[in-house]
Amino acid sequence: MKIRSWSWSTSWAVVGLWAGVTLAVALASLTALFTPTWFVRYTPLPTIQFGVWTWCVGGGEQVQQQLCASVGQSVGDVPGALPSAVWVIVGALYGGGGALLAVTGLAATLMPLLSNSQSVFALAQVAGNIQMAAVFLQSLGLVLYPLGLGSHFSRLHCGDEATLYNAGHCQLGYGYMLALVATVLAAYCPVLARLITYKDYDADTWSNANIM
Repeated sequence: MKIRSWSWSTSWAVVGLWAGVTLAVALASLTALFTPTWFVRYTPLPTIQFGVWTWCVGGGEQVQQQLCASVGQSVGDVPGALPSAVWVIVGALYGGGGALLAVTGLAATLMPLLSNSQSVFALAQVAGNIQMAAVFLQSLGLVLYPLGLGSHFSRLHCGDEATLYNAGHCQLGYGYMLALVATVLAAYCPVLARLITYKDYDADTWSNANIM
């Protein structure tokens, strides 16, 4: 009986691409998380910028006078306010997703040390599933963050019009956009993980099994 046998093979070019993209989006995600420019108020002066954990007073032409503090603390003569509890959750969700991406990216760089393609396949499957979870956590964090715009802190600096999913006098900043782009690109990481290994079919062989 004529049968075809196969074995797992590894595409090291895809491994390199996967590792590079994963580490890049992990770095972008963690950078965005600690960037206090998720929302910005340009007028009236002074400029107000705030993110998940920190906020700053000054910016633009006032860069030299920019002062920052944790959300909730006062900055100079500008009073702070208690942050939204939602932002604490967002920090855990988005930061956790970024940490998972970083771990899987480091794991990808260790793949050349594995002894065979089956081990590479197993690691890629596990890492890909972890990355899917990371993308979900980050997406959830981005969806939840605007809920905090209804907090006392946001109304204090963005006006009384600020409410859930309404930034009032504030505008989206590049920090939130960087977080959004990083999450979109991270969605490609689990796809690349599935393409690392493939079935390599051997030449047709003959078996000695009797055909009934």
